[in-house]
Amino acid sequence: MSNPLKDMLTIVYTTLLSNQTITELSLADDGGHRIKYYDNPSTADHDNLFIVITPMGPPVPIKSGSDFELSLQFTFQINVESLDRKACKQAQHEIKNEMYKLGFGQLNDGLDEYFPETSRFVDARRYRGSTRLYDTNY
Repeated sequence: MSNPLKDMLTIVYTTLLSNQTITELSLADDGGHRIKYYDNPSTADHDNLFIVITPMGPPVPIKSGSDFELSLQFTFQINVESLDRKACKQAQHEIKNEMYKLGFGQLNDGLDEYFPETSRFVDARRYRGSTRLYDTNY
């Protein structure tokens, strides 16, 4: 019997939701949260902080042996947008800590800008990490 397929996007998502600061900062008016995959819908609440997690491609095998993949590499971009610059920075700080716990490191590229047309601050960072040896069921 094979092991059930794992989903790194869900792992990242649930890890961010487990952080109390991130959850409080992304709390929606209806009691939910504003952490999304891939895109934040245009109908969503854009007056408060929100977070979007986007995979930057499929998992890439980085170690192999005897014709088998032994380890996979994942890259994610995590965007934080907010009307409040400090809240944006605080959320990214917590995200970085949680991603490090998952074994992801921050890459050099990203975005740290203010967009006057939307009055929003955007802090977008990319993280890359690899699975442990023999953890390839994604």
